Amino acid sequence: MADEIKPAIDFNPFFVYVGAFILPILLYQLDWSYLYPTLSWQLLMFLLATFLISIAIGLYIHKRRVIVYTKNIKLLHFRWILVLITIGNIMDFVYQRQVPLFSILNKITYDNYGFFGIPTFGVLLSTFGGFMSVYLFNCFLVTRRKKYLFGCLYLFIFPLLIFSRGAILLALSSMLFLYLFSIRKNKLKVYFRMLIVILIALLGFGYLGNIRSSNQYDKEGKINDIILTLGQAKPSFVNSSVPTAFFWSYIYISSPLANLQFNINSAKPVYDEHHALGYLNYELMFDAVSKRTGDLFDIPLPQNYQVAPYLTVSTIYSKSYSQLGWFGMGFTFVALMALCLIYLLILRPANPFFATGIAILNTLVLFCLFDNMISFTGLSFQLVYPLLFSIKWKTSRHQAPLLTQELTN
Repeated sequence: MADEIKPAIDFNPFFVYVGAFILPILLYQLDWSYLYPTLSWQLLMFLLATFLISIAIGLYIHKRRVIVYTKNIKLLHFRWILVLITIGNIMDFVYQRQVPLFSILNKITYDNYGFFGIPTFGVLLSTFGGFMSVYLFNCFLVTRRKKYLFGCLYLFIFPLLIFSRGAILLALSSMLFLYLFSIRKNKLKVYFRMLIVILIALLGFGYLGNIRSSNQYDKEGKINDIILTLGQAKPSFVNSSVPTAFFWSYIYISSPLANLQFNINSAKPVYDEHHALGYLNYELMFDAVSKRTGDLFDIPLPQNYQVAPYLTVSTIYSKSYSQLGWFGMGFTFVALMALCLIYLLILRPANPFFATGIAILNTLVLFCLFDNMISFTGLSFQLVYPLLFSIKWKTSRHQAPLLTQELTN
């Protein structure tokens, strides 16, 4: 039997957390937008403290060899699963009486973005489809059988029809983590190529965003001018040799920090039982549930101040500050670290769903730059499926084929 692959640093969620926030902090220093407030020393010290804690935990995890890659998968009979997912999405389209992509292309008003499909069922279906696409991609990486790649690509049809750019981006992110986790040599070359692909993808998603917000086009359809206007670009950028199209990526990556700082400057947190309840409900609970409990118990949504109404993302910490100030931000960081640790304790490398689950966990941590992904059901609930399938695997190991192959780094 071959020796086990070395622990993966780039697949460690504690290091991913640091990397997710370091890049926007560096970009922020370019100071290209009039919208952005100056980052306070309190915020920088808070982030630095979280970096040090996360690095310390990450090094401990790395030393204990908790995260190692083995080609260990359970080959599910996925065709019937694809059929059921297809039928479920057809039910959602019938219930909604429209296909969002076609509605947008035909310039028909579509106001249900983020709330598509049959209540509860639609959420479960979309999260299960996201998990399955990542799982099938892992099966393809291990077996190199094209049927798994076909199944993975097939599942992208539904978020495309729903015009859910977020769902597509999250799935692609998890697959990228899986790919990086699986390769053994020439990682620097792969990272360089991936950087180019990511930059192209960011520009592509920006273009899709402009299609969705076609009412923001001027008469000549100058997309670049719109980006510079909405982002209030400073002369230091406009007069530079940097391509205008890059400004969209700059705004997309760094604006969460701007919104977080603006919210810290503007919000007036109140430390009482009412706001503590609001924090627990909206920051640590699946949003598919918290929306209902919030209505049931009359818990108001936290105020979240933004530098501009069209820049809506503000990191995992912004609403936590609105509820409980710096204490709320600290509690949220502890919750994120606890989630990563507990998940790694439950899902071990010998588990055939380990790589899939940790890839999704890394995506959750990465996108905490933009929002509270702990409470975002569309992604966080995907972490449940590897655990559920693991229970099924443990109780019926003799039924489904299991492929195990260890690698040497």
